[in-house]
Amino acid sequence: MIAEERVSKLAKEKVLELGGFLVSVKVNPQNGIKVFVDKNEGISIIECLQISRYIESKLDREIEDFQLSVSSPGLSNPFLVQEQYQKNIGKDVVIKLKDGKKIKGKLLAFDEKLKIETSKKEKGKKKIIKQEKIISSEEIKETKLIIKFKK
Repeated sequence: MIAEERVSKLAKEKVLELGGFLVSVKVNPQNGIKVFVDKNEGISIIECLQISRYIESKLDREIEDFQLSVSSPGLSNPFLVQEQYQKNIGKDVVIKLKDGKKIKGKLLAFDEKLKIETSKKEKGKKKIIKQEKIISSEEIKETKLIIKFKK
């Protein structure tokens, strides 16, 4: 089986050269390799192809056959690396905490802790109350982008 660490190293080399970041690498027992990469401005199909070709050129199909897929992590998947949080500052997210609670709001900052701005209507009034919350990364089970469609 092809080692995940080896593929990660190869993917990281090329994606950093292209100004992006590696999100994850998964290798299954049948040598099905899935590489997820991104950039702050979004990754293009051409860049995914360049990364795929680079990885493929460094692996030997004569020794081990494999199937390789390189893509963006997708909008509906949870964030896996700090760079995804950084990329989405200013956007609306939903955070699932380990205790089961969900918090929706605008992502303001992320380093060791996540800073989010929540909004809620005051009961019986039209006034919206905005509040900043700081959440420790240890409390977070998953964070996802809230996808909004324009009318």
